[in-house]
Amino acid sequence: MSNVAPTIDPPSSPINPSNSTICENEDECSKPALVACHHCPKRLCLKHVIEHNEINIIRTYALSDEINCLTHLLSKLDCQQSVDNARKKLDAWKENILADIERTYKYYSSEIDELQNELNQRVDIFKESQKSKMSVLQTQLAALQKVGEISQQQLSPIERDLNQLRQCLESVRCEICIETTDISCNDLINAHNIFSYDRILPNNTLMQSYRKLSVENCKRFVSSKQNESILWSDSRRQLHYIDNKFHNILITLPPITNNPTITASTLLPYHQTNIKDAEILDLKWCPSAEVFFIAFQRHLYSYEPKTNKFTQINLTRHKDYPFRCVCFLNDSSLYISYCVYGMCIELWKYPNNNNSNVNIPVKRWDRLANDKTEWVSHMDTNIASQIGLLIRTSTSVHTRLELRDESLVLLKQIHLNDDFVDIFYPFRLNQWFIKSLSGKYYIYSVETNTYDLSSFEFPLGLQEYGVNSILIGSGQNELTLCDA
Repeated sequence: MSNVAPTIDPPSSPINPSNSTICENEDECSKPALVACHHCPKRLCLKHVIEHNEINIIRTYALSDEINCLTHLLSKLDCQQSVDNARKKLDAWKENILADIERTYKYYSSEIDELQNELNQRVDIFKESQKSKMSVLQTQLAALQKVGEISQQQLSPIERDLNQLRQCLESVRCEICIETTDISCNDLINAHNIFSYDRILPNNTLMQSYRKLSVENCKRFVSSKQNESILWSDSRRQLHYIDNKFHNILITLPPITNNPTITASTLLPYHQTNIKDAEILDLKWCPSAEVFFIAFQRHLYSYEPKTNKFTQINLTRHKDYPFRCVCFLNDSSLYISYCVYGMCIELWKYPNNNNSNVNIPVKRWDRLANDKTEWVSHMDTNIASQIGLLIRTSTSVHTRLELRDESLVLLKQIHLNDDFVDIFYPFRLNQWFIKSLSGKYYIYSVETNTYDLSSFEFPLGLQEYGVNSILIGSGQNELTLCDA
């Protein structure tokens, strides 16, 4: 079938010779154009119309071949390969998950064995401690029975102590707790001991360790009681983080630049002028923001363990004084003590609308001391909203520990007989652990206003940890966990 519909031109008229046209083929042709070509918009002679028609016919074969190729390609189009690939990937995922489950199971099975050993040790320590206390009470009762004449006044203290022992024993929780999720993944499983009780009797008992942590060349440390984690610095000015699974991680501090000498150096305690800007002066935990605070001489940083992120706290130092120490009280009260004679302390709010730029202090106590040679070397707070200040003087080795309220109103001074406070640490509601200049260790009770020699030493510090534990800096290379 032809693709061209021939048309018959009207015969030329000798009267009107302009009606005749010439073939419009690419190659010059003098023949008259007879028809309009369907291949191209030209009028051609019969010969060239046939040639153009052949071009279309040949093109149909090429198009037919292309259709055949597409048909073959279509016949090969199959989802089986895709299904096979998907199943292989799914099977590989399954094998990886099963292997991960098996590895995780073996790990936590071994972890339970270790936790069992540790829990048995803690239970044994607790039993011996309680047996010792009951033995003392039994001895007291036997002595009274031997006398024969017993007054109610003699029995009352024994009954009180016995009642406290009963409450303590009834509050004991002793179990291994393992928490899992629907997905068996090591990061989503946390195995830990629960060993808690309501301690009522005095804390001045012999401490026995249930776990020791290696902290090489440790200089200072602080713990997060609620998160059971530790931040510590070493003598090489490096910072380390220990998480609740006791993984010890070296973290990178932000760069700390060395600034020119402080213009107010004449106001500083003599030793502060030799402190480098990159040296960590204080570490504290902020419970409300769940971040650690790191104090340098000219900078304050927060460190958030969840994101492993440091944030610089942008505030203007009063008269360009260097920082000395910081502490937190209640939810958002940040107290900053400057290293300056006469004692200068500021109260800031942190966090302030979730902004690290706290801008203006709420209050400043400038020249808090009457003696212009006195300065604050250390401060800390307890849950009773008391602030402890360790005050030193340039004219003497004598120190003074003061307890003040949140407005820094003096509550009381703590004095040691023939000795002076070197450092102190708050403990729970009413106690302060004290290390003296002579190297002795005391426990001071706010409730009774008395202090006793501690049954254990804490040369590098002491922090609360978890529900019932205490973290003791027993040396430069070791932290010790005990039940307190």
